[in-house]
Amino acid sequence: MARFMYKHCKCHYYLLIMLFLFVLAGCQSEEADTASLLSQIKEQEEEMARLIRDNQALRASIQQLQRPQAFSYIEQLGEEARGHYQAFLKSEDLSHFESFTSDEMFVVFLHSVATGEDRVSTLILYNDGSFSDELELQGYYQENIFREYSEMAFDFRYFYDLHVDELQSREDKDIVKMSVRFELFSATHVAELRKQDNIWKVFAGPY
Repeated sequence: MARFMYKHCKCHYYLLIMLFLFVLAGCQSEEADTASLLSQIKEQEEEMARLIRDNQALRASIQQLQRPQAFSYIEQLGEEARGHYQAFLKSEDLSHFESFTSDEMFVVFLHSVATGEDRVSTLILYNDGSFSDELELQGYYQENIFREYSEMAFDFRYFYDLHVDELQSREDKDIVKMSVRFELFSATHVAELRKQDNIWKVFAGPY
């Protein structure tokens, strides 16, 4: 009788242990499922927040572009430089640009491209002797340069940085960098200008 009672108690003991382990396993599985679900919800919330931020930035960009604004590259220059530019337009005397730095001349070039002043653009292009006259250089400008720089002049209207890279420049050659950042759009354009007849001119080779 005592042995039977012992076996009966032992059997109950094993059943209790198995029941406890089953409940414990179920709790752990439920906790794992809950943690996985919470992780998925958090990822979805983060993705939704990112999409909302991107959409808001895109909407702001569209609204900014739709807003009528008058922009002029020349207005980004100082008063004295603007005066020299106006004097050049009247006389077409390039000596008015002798005091201009390379980055200022690049601004003048972009302005001439943006406003369709092809003759001005051509006059401040560097000619290494590959072109026999201005007409030939202007043909090269129309065929190989205008399209690229007209798009660039539009995209970089609200540039925030313009400087000469001193490390890559030398006495007769400057590397000018212009950067723009507008909402989701950001870019840097690198231009080479070379000294010719005491004037910094845009090098748009290879010729």
